[in-house]
Amino acid sequence: MINLVRMNEEQFSSFFEETVREYAEEYVKEGRWTPSESIERATKEANELLPKGIQTNGHFLCSLHHEVVGIIGTLWYAVKTNMDEISAFIYSIQINEEFQGKGYGKQALIALETELAPMNVSSIGLHVFGHNKRAHQLYTKMGYIPTSIKMKKHLRGM
Repeated sequence: MINLVRMNEEQFSSFFEETVREYAEEYVKEGRWTPSESIERATKEANELLPKGIQTNGHFLCSLHHEVVGIIGTLWYAVKTNMDEISAFIYSIQINEEFQGKGYGKQALIALETELAPMNVSSIGLHVFGHNKRAHQLYTKMGYIPTSIKMKKHLRGM
């Protein structure tokens, strides 16, 4: 069983650094940012989303704690109300490499749904990069459906 445990400042500092680095790498891989600008842009975006760090209203930054093996990853999500609908958005879910492929991602999503139920959240959204096939398969199995798809074709010589 996995529990969502709120991060402390020390955990958040490490999480923030790692998340910025991974986010920057993903946008470089996708071709949207250059390597030289990626860290600065990712840091700016993360700071805009979390101006008060772990104290940012509506944002929840958690360690994923497995009852037997301990911390297996992290989860950052937000809850907001828009036109009388309460929804959640997963900004980041990371399962540490040594724990991947063992069903912990599925368990983490179930734990999130359990945590959101008393808040009357009606939907959970997320973004997945197109090249992340493993995550896409997990989300599809868990009942997530595409709401929009960005596509790109590389042309040589243009």
